[in-house]
Parts: sequence; C-alpha cells; structure tokens
Amino acid sequence: MASYCCFSKSRRPFRHFVVPPLFRVISTHDMLCLALRPEGEVVVIEGIGGLGKTWAAKAAFKTARNSNCFDTYIWVSLSESSSLRRCVEKIAACLSIDIGEELLSSRISVMIEEHLVRRKFLLVLDNAYFVEENILRHMGIPDPREQNFGSKVIVTTRTGRAKAVVKPSIVITPQTLSYQASCDLLREKIGKDIDPGLIENCFGMPLSLILLAGALSDVTTQEEFVELMREAHVAQGPKVSVFTTMIRLVNFGYRCLPTDTARHCFLYCLRFPADEPISIKNLIISWKLHGMIQEARDYHEANRTGMEIIHVLLKHGLIHFEGDDHILMHDVIRETVSRLGRDNGYLEQPETYSDKDIRFEYLANLGDRISLMNTVREELCLSPTLDCFSTSTLYARGTRHMRTISEEFFYHFGMLRVLDLSLTRIINLPQSISRLNYLGLLLLVGCRQLDKIQHIGSLEKLEILNASGCCSLKSVECGSFDRMRSLEVLDLSKTSTECLPSLAACMELNQLLLQDCPRLKCGQTTETNDKSRDTKFVKFPYAVSKKGALRNLKLGASKGLLDWVFAMLWLPCGLTFELFDEFVIRISQDTNQSSKTFVHASQADVFQPLDKESPLWLNCFRKFHIVISPSKFSQTTDNEFRAIRTKFSSVDACSSDFDRFLEINCVRITNDIEGILSHAELISFKSVTSIDQVWNLNTGKLTAARALWIENCPQLENLLLWEEVDVLSTIGKLQNIWISNMVNLAYFCQGKEVLTSFSCLMHLHVDCCPKLNFLFPSSLQLPNLRSLNIRFCDSLERVFDKPIEAEYALPGLQSLQLWELPELSCICGGVLPSLKDLKVRGCANLKNIPVGVTENSPFFTKIIGEARWWNNLVWDDEGIKRWLLFRAWGPLVPHFATEG
Repeated sequence: MASYCCFSKSRRPFRHFVVPPLFRVISTHDMLCLALRPEGEVVVIEGIGGLGKTWAAKAAFKTARNSNCFDTYIWVSLSESSSLRRCVEKIAACLSIDIGEELLSSRISVMIEEHLVRRKFLLVLDNAYFVEENILRHMGIPDPREQNFGSKVIVTTRTGRAKAVVKPSIVITPQTLSYQASCDLLREKIGKDIDPGLIENCFGMPLSLILLAGALSDVTTQEEFVELMREAHVAQGPKVSVFTTMIRLVNFGYRCLPTDTARHCFLYCLRFPADEPISIKNLIISWKLHGMIQEARDYHEANRTGMEIIHVLLKHGLIHFEGDDHILMHDVIRETVSRLGRDNGYLEQPETYSDKDIRFEYLANLGDRISLMNTVREELCLSPTLDCFSTSTLYARGTRHMRTISEEFFYHFGMLRVLDLSLTRIINLPQSISRLNYLGLLLLVGCRQLDKIQHIGSLEKLEILNASGCCSLKSVECGSFDRMRSLEVLDLSKTSTECLPSLAACMELNQLLLQDCPRLKCGQTTETNDKSRDTKFVKFPYAVSKKGALRNLKLGASKGLLDWVFAMLWLPCGLTFELFDEFVIRISQDTNQSSKTFVHASQADVFQPLDKESPLWLNCFRKFHIVISPSKFSQTTDNEFRAIRTKFSSVDACSSDFDRFLEINCVRITNDIEGILSHAELISFKSVTSIDQVWNLNTGKLTAARALWIENCPQLENLLLWEEVDVLSTIGKLQNIWISNMVNLAYFCQGKEVLTSFSCLMHLHVDCCPKLNFLFPSSLQLPNLRSLNIRFCDSLERVFDKPIEAEYALPGLQSLQLWELPELSCICGGVLPSLKDLKVRGCANLKNIPVGVTENSPFFTKIIGEARWWNNLVWDDEGIKRWLLFRAWGPLVPHFATEG
C-alpha cells in the first residue's frame, strides 16, 4: 500500500505542519493522475472533516467522466449512520436495478455484482464509516484488482477503520493549504485582502477559509468590513485545535446570515437525512408551506425568494450543490449546527434508528416535524391514544418496504401541511387522508404500486400534488379537483393515467405536467361517483382558468391530446408547451417575461389540429415562438429558452422585432400546417424536407409573414408562383426574404408570365444557389426593393432573364451587393435611379454597371470593388466617373474615381 500527502499547490505549507514519515508529497494534479491511473485498484482519500476529501473525489470523478474512461459511473454519498443495507440500496438505485420487494441485502449485493462484473466501473463512496471486514465484497462490488478491466473504487473517509476494511492499494491524505494558497482562496472569494491573523487561525483548512470568506462577503462598506473582521477575530478565539476553530467559524457563519428567514431555512435542512441530497424544489415548497417565506404569495414568487435564500447559503459556504437541482450540508457543518437546530425546534432524524422500526410515540415528542425517511417499516399505524394533531410535517420518503397505511392513521394529524410518501410501496391512500384539511404539499413520487389516487377531494388547501413516476397509476378519483382552488402544481408525468377529472376549479394552477403518459386520451365518459349518481368524467382535463395563472403545460405527443388542446376556445398567454415524442426536453418556466407562448415540438404534424381560424390565435398564440425541431438541434438551460436557429447573419437580431416567430429545423413537413404558417410573422426553414418529391412552399399561405428565411432545403426548386406574388402583394406584408444554400433552387418566380408587381418586397438576400441562371423574370416588377445581395451563385449569368431598363425594374434599389459570381455579365440596362451603394467582388465578367447621373438619379454612388475589375469596366461616358466614389477592397481611404 502506497501513501501520499497531497497539497493543493506545490508551496510551503503552514509552519506547524510536518510531513509524516513514509509519506510522499504530491501536487493536486499528481493526485488526480494517481487516482485515475489505468490499473484497477481501490483508492482511499483519508483525512479530518473539512480538508477537501470530497472535493478531491469530485475532481477525479469529473475528470473521468469528461475523458470517458469508464463504462459505468456511480457516486454514493454516505454518513455516519449509513448502514450496509442503505449503501447497497443506494448503489442499486444508481445502477437502475429494480430490487422489487427484496428484503435481504445479500440478495441485492448479488444483483449489483451481476451488473458490474463485466463492466469497467468507477465507484465513489463519499464519507464512508465502514466497520465490517471485506465490506466491498458484502456490497457486491467486484475487486478491481481481480477484475482486470481497470475499474476503480474511490473511498473518502475520516476513520482509519474504514480505510482498513476496504484494503486500499493507495492512500491519499490531502493536506492543509499553504499560507499563500489560503490568501489566494480568500481573495478569490471576497475580492480583497484581509488580516493575516485571521488567515493563520484557519490553519489552512479549506472549509474554514470558505466559511470565513462567506461571512465576510456581504459587507458593502470598508467600515463594515473592518468591524466584521474584528468580530471574526473574537469568534475564532484562542488557538486550540483545527477542529475547534472550524466549529467556531460554522457558528460565526450562521450568525452572519443576513436574515432570520435565512437562518430558519438553513436549520430546516436538518430534517433530511445526512446522506440524502435535498431537492431544491421540494425544499422551497416546504419553506413556503411552513410560513418561512411569508412574503411569497404563489409558487413562482416562492421559488424566486427561495432561490435567493439558496444562493445566500451557498455563498456563505453552509451548503453545496449536489448535482444540478439538489443540495447537501457538509457533515462537519451539520454536526455543529445540530445543537442550534434542537434549540430552534429543527430536530434531526435520529441516526440510531435509520434501519429500525421507530415508534411514533417517541418521534411525536421530538417536535412537530416527523421524519421516517429511509427506514425499514412495512406499515404506518398509530396507537389510538396517541395524538399528533400539532404535527406539521411527515416525511416517509424512501421507506421502500412500506405497503399499507392504516385507515384511521391520518385522523391523528389534523394540522399536517407536508406529507411525503415518495418511493414507498403503498397501493392506495387511506380514507383518513381526507381529514387533512390544512395539507398543502402531497408527494407521491415513484410510488410504483399506487394504482389510484382517491379521497383527496376535500383537500381544499392543497397547493402541490406530485405523483410523477407512479407507473401503475391509472386514474384520479372523479371530482378530486372540484374544490382545490389553491392547486398550483399538478404533476402526473410518467404514469399510466387514462383519464382526469375537470380542472376548471383550479384557479391558481400554473404547472400541469403530463408528459410520458401513453394512455392518456381525449374524450368523455361517465362514471358513478361515491354518491351513486352518474357524473361526467373528462378523460383529459377540461378548462384552464381564465385568470391566466398557468405558465407551464407539458404534454405527451399524442394526437388525441393535441386535438383537445387546440380545440379549446381560450388559453392564457405565456404558456410553455413541450410536445414530446421520444425525447426528454427541459425548458425554464421563467422565460415568459413578455407573455409570449413558447412551443417546442419534435414533429410538424402535431400542429395539424390547430386551425388557422382557431380563436387561440387571439389569446394564447397572440405572441409566440414555435420551434419544430428534433431534440438534437435544440438546446435549453435552467434560466432561458433557446434553440439553435438557422444561421443567417441577422436572423437573431431581427427575431426580437417580431411577436410571432416560427422555426422549422431538420424535420419533414406536411401540407396540413397552414394554421401556424398563416399566422407567423418571421418564418425560418432550415434543412426541411417534404412528403412530396418536389416541395411547393405555398408562399401564398404566408399571409402574416413579414420575413422569410430559407436554408438548405434541397426539395425546393421554385420559390414563388405568379399567383402567389399577386396574393402577397395584395396583402402587402412580406418585406424580407433570405435564401441560402439551396442546391436545387432554379427559379425565384415561375409560372405563367404576366406583368406582375411584387410591391411589398424590400430586402432580398440570395446566397449559394448554384443552379440559378438568372434571378428575376423580366415581367416581374420590384418597385420597392431597397437592398439586393447576391453571393456565391456560380451559374448566375444575368439578374433578369431578358434585357430590361433599370428605371422600370428596380426604381427604388439603394444597395446592391454582388459577390463571387464568376458568370455574371449583366445586371440591367440604363441607370438605377436610387442606387447609393454598390459592392462587387469576384465578378470578372461584369463589364457594365447601371450607375450614372440622370434627372432621376441625382445621388453620388459609393462603389467598393477590386481595382482590377474597376479598371476593366466599359463606360458609355467616361465623365460619369466624376460622380462616383470608388474604394478598393481593404483598409484604404476612399477617393473620387477621377483622382490619381
């Protein structure tokens, strides 16, 4: 066994530290290389709390993931109370192993071994306190040294016993930071230097330095900063030990939190098991329901306020992120603030009972919040004499063996506000749940055996119901939502739900999540309710309140569901639609700042039910941004809605000027989406194909379009028909057309040639269309075209198919760009009367340009081009050059064409 001491930086440590004998000193980089070297082995990172063991393990884990070194990656957070069974269940969950109703940890270990034995895996067991001999074998972990695949097990621990029982090949001991490294860390966190005495008293412990930096980070003036440093000196006290100083700084950091609300919200985290990452979403909801965020009036406001508190706690170093949407409290901090929690009524789950049957009589006396999370219990029941009326919270999440709840159980919990039964094996809810008149949060996530939600119709104050992942759930009892006027979030995603009652009474509903519900269909049936009378039962929820609270609607891509949605007469503005197929896409709820409705769909045909005469265009889709694209061409983040748009030079700059933006990327479209095509103002097509061999764009249906962007659509051979030009000119809206990378486009306008005026078009850009021989037919007038850009069209010989006078064809053209057109020989005859700017590059055959000074063209024309091309031009009158301002390409000073 090799032993190493690791420093964050290769610098002199504090003078009190002496490297132990038989240890080799290495840098952080060397430590990562050592932990991830190709040999299969067990690596232990050992040291006292707050030294950076978890940071080192996370760095190794992230490095391995980024380099794709392993087939399987497993991260398991543990605590002092984590038993062997708890550990194997967490490993099985990471590997998505369904342990069913298996009660024996030995059998689960066999399932883990069968899963890993032929895989190269990386397993991190963070904060382990193992005492059993041959612990890895008991957990079903193949020995990496015998497996010969290069697998790796990394264990972080405080104890020598845990180190001994895993039988490591390498032991790494992170060491304290040097004085200079400590200064650098503090300067990075707070942006200024502090008293050297404060740094010395931190002993180079990373956690102590982070806590000190967090406490000093909120001051705004130098006077406050100096006073806070004085308080920090007092808080640190005399030097006793590394651990004593750390405890003092935890208490100091807690006192420095800016508000009592932040302190209470922080202590509330003690209610969750030490080894269980806490869901930020559920935590904020619990804060709201317990009145800790009193100023929050609804779910969205609570979420904003709660996230502000989360960021304050993160900034102060009291919690850290564990994944994207979970947080965790450092075990040293947790141990320190437990006493503060007890003094303020925030008691921890008793550690010694984590795998035992806990008596409610004992827990009820600990406070008004009861936690049974991750315990072994097959039934929830109470003694008839026990009264838990004042209990506000009951957490039973992760009680995986619990199958039943006694019918009278909830009669004893009259004031319950939060009930979490997630990840249990309950089959139904007891009738007594109807007596929870103050219940605001009901979590049933992942209850795989639950087949029906019933007895909740009287829960008038329920704000959030989350039953996502209940794969056996088929229905919600008729009339369940008829009295829930406070319901804000309803999540039934990934269930087998076939029908839902009406949601018409849910005036506050702002999230309706129903994705991955393959059996959910539209239509109506009748069902007999508990009062023995027939009641209309809507298989899909009818009506969304006109109060306009709904801001996030997630559905499965089922034609029946969309028929129902698009057949409605009214929906509020600012919705976020996610029309799923086989992909999973997340879109932030906070994007709709301008009441614009956002839609992402993976197929175009989902919009067939949305008729162009639908009244939804007057409310929900009054402003919209619709993206039809496979998921691989879309990107989203937690805070904004974004998609990879067609890469035109100015489409993103222009899109903000339009209220109705339609993007269609890399999909096949049908001819049945006239509804959205006729209402979009900015339309972007990229890599679009049609069910027909030759795609007819039907531009005559683009009755609201003001801008059209088309790229890489190989089936499009002709852009416009003559009759479509007449329709568009009559409507008078389409002003901008941008065409790019159209390999088969041969005609801009085709059909029976009659004199036609395309009067609305003002800007045209044509780029990379190799089959174009000419751009416009001579019978097409463009009186209001102001700018024309033609680039990289290798076969283009003429702008018009026949000779035509410029004053007649392009009387309003002000800007003309001609780039890399080797065959171009003619633009038009005469003089363009309004031309002000002409840019030419790579047009060697162009010998005449329609510029000059006439009665109708009194302007100077600025020309940019190649000097050789300019010198080869043929002029009818050399005197015209006096009125032209020519500049060669490059950083040259403009000069009159007649100057030397």
